[in-house]
Amino acid sequence: MKRLAALALLTVVFCGTASAQLPGVAAARLEQAPKPNPAMPMYRQTGEQYRSYDFPGTGEAIPYRLFVPESWTPGQKLPVLVTLRAGNSINNNHRAGNDLVQVARKRGYIVISPLGYRGYTQPYYGSPWPVDREAGPSVPADGWSAQDNQRAELDVLYVLNLVAAEYGADTSRLYLHGQNPSGSAAFHFAAQYPGLFRAIVNSAGPIVSSGYPFAALKGKTAVLLLVGEKDAIYTAAAAERLAAALSQQGVVAEYHRVAGAEHANPYLLYAPGLFDFLDTH
Repeated sequence: MKRLAALALLTVVFCGTASAQLPGVAAARLEQAPKPNPAMPMYRQTGEQYRSYDFPGTGEAIPYRLFVPESWTPGQKLPVLVTLRAGNSINNNHRAGNDLVQVARKRGYIVISPLGYRGYTQPYYGSPWPVDREAGPSVPADGWSAQDNQRAELDVLYVLNLVAAEYGADTSRLYLHGQNPSGSAAFHFAAQYPGLFRAIVNSAGPIVSSGYPFAALKGKTAVLLLVGEKDAIYTAAAAERLAAALSQQGVVAEYHRVAGAEHANPYLLYAPGLFDFLDTH
């Protein structure tokens, strides 16, 4: 019964405004953010869950996916991994038997998968940084309106703030993962909110780094770059170039070519190593 309840859809209601809990994020950015409601039936539920909240200003129910280790108890401050979608579903970053969740359960991590406000393809979550591709740099958020793109960025902050408040998460140990276009978003959040994420993971989405503010990451955010062994040779070379540029700018960075992995799954096959990296930062 508990698992069935955990998979039910929960809509979070507003109970005033939320206080800023996230390092590197101005209080004004979160002044409309929703707060957890202890009266809701899934308040502080554990396990895998599908939830939603009402987006401030529009009232739209925006879904997100959440995993909280079943061993969690109130007062226990767990680290959080936010994993951004790359396609048009909040499920697509949990491919192959939920590898991230399986390892997160063992390692004691909360995992959040925000929608990014709209379920459109090519989500960049407000990032202006093109992905470095063989056919030429990508066009960030191609087809998205400026308003939807801005709301996508806010969606990540709202969901992270909401979950951190409900579960008393360790906000000094927040991490962000993105695949392909949302890998660009990981770099965007690291630069836009210095110190918010201790480390970011970019999977198969090396950015064109010309003009990127590396100083915002130095001493604050480490970077893990992953590319599948079966992915394009150009993608691997671009990731290597980016890793070198990060290191030259004093940013802690690692690059790994993941054996047996294709374009979409290097972070899943490398999940134990991914959490090893997070554990050290």
